[in-house]
Amino acid sequence: MTVVRISAVVIAKCEFEAWFLAAAESLWGRRGLPSTLAPPPDPESVRDAKRWLGERMAPGRTYAPPRDQAALASVFDLDVARQADSFDKCYREVVRLLTSLHPLGG
Repeated sequence: MTVVRISAVVIAKCEFEAWFLAAAESLWGRRGLPSTLAPPPDPESVRDAKRWLGERMAPGRTYAPPRDQAALASVFDLDVARQADSFDKCYREVVRLLTSLHPLGG
């Protein structure tokens, strides 16, 4: 039996939350975010995306990765997030890995 090892390395530019910023409109009304949340012009250039999210949450709420990260990751729009170059790279690598494990028609 032949074992084929397939891998990829993708790192979010600056921080994981930059991907949430890219898909901000898909997070409307989630986890204390406003229903008019708009992404910044260049989401991956925002330093401290965690703070950016926290500053836009409802009064009395803050962004806390242990509490909010998984919840937002489960609902953000993957297609919209592809506007962020590093997320687009992640998306393409996941598709490549899945395709190599189970080719279409195979």
